[in-house]
Amino acid sequence: MTAYLRKTKDRTPRPAAFLDRDGTIVHDRPGFYLTDPAALRIYGTAPAALRAISALGYRLIIITNQAGIGRGYMTLARSKAVNRELRRRLERAGVKLDAIYFCPHHPDAGCGCRKPRGGMIEEAVKNHPIDLSRSVVIGDKTCDMKLAELFRLRSVLVRTGHGRSELAEHPGLARGRAVKKDLAAAAAWLRGKA
Repeated sequence: MTAYLRKTKDRTPRPAAFLDRDGTIVHDRPGFYLTDPAALRIYGTAPAALRAISALGYRLIIITNQAGIGRGYMTLARSKAVNRELRRRLERAGVKLDAIYFCPHHPDAGCGCRKPRGGMIEEAVKNHPIDLSRSVVIGDKTCDMKLAELFRLRSVLVRTGHGRSELAEHPGLARGRAVKKDLAAAAAWLRGKA
């Protein structure tokens, strides 16, 4: 499930920002899978937002469901290529990700890693010194928010990607959590909580 894991000598427990990928950091077209690295489009404000979140002391860990692999729309190698391209572009913009984890399974596979199940966060905790009590989940879907609830983490629902439609379909989703315009607004919210 690991696409990228940055080795670090820093063994100090730090909070993590568990970040959804599609619809939160990169543009997401509903009904389409991102299968081509050349088609990757990062939201314009995302790199600065990620730098700001990192500057607050958070580890940057992407956790993303990629059912397109299990459905046969793309290969595992193709999905890894998309993640490598994302990492490369973010590094050029001064963002160092700590890890990218993805679930490649079909939604009906019953795996333990597909959000809202906790396998990807559990794997991250094994690989990084993470202070879960101060960590946060940021994403655009109900599954991201349910994942946060599973671990009793703070959560931010962004209105980009599927965020607006998820809120329209599930009005109660806004209760008890921050709802922000985009990742930049989520970073500003975290800065206010630091």
